[in-house]
Amino acid sequence: MIAPPAEQLRQLTLAFERFTRRFKVAEATAAIANSLNALDVQALLFIGDNPDCKLGDVARHLQVALTTMSSSIDRLVRRGMIERHRPETNRRSVALNLTQGGKDTVAGYMEGYQDACNAMLEPLDPAERADFVRLTLKIAQHET
Repeated sequence: MIAPPAEQLRQLTLAFERFTRRFKVAEATAAIANSLNALDVQALLFIGDNPDCKLGDVARHLQVALTTMSSSIDRLVRRGMIERHRPETNRRSVALNLTQGGKDTVAGYMEGYQDACNAMLEPLDPAERADFVRLTLKIAQHET
């Protein structure tokens, strides 16, 4: 592959800084409303996408220590956003799921993210939107 020119990298860096700011504002707004920190938010999002996951799964995905993740999960359990349960298939393990309160919180975050995405797509015509979404998905799928 050929490395992109420096000017393209500079322009893309500026654009993503703006995009990132939109997402951070959306996340911060929802976090304030729910009194959650960034780790707790990301844990909720992962558990929502991965029902019956284990504590270690969440910790690995978020690249944090098990003890840190355990504290986050404890906070979310106390707040009634997730629940622990023992699966019938393996009574020694503990699986995590969102409660209705957790699902509602995740829905609020996703609404904020969708508002940020809408702001990115609005200035584009339909063909540009299709290209942008297609290329963004290609990049996201290539992510390591």
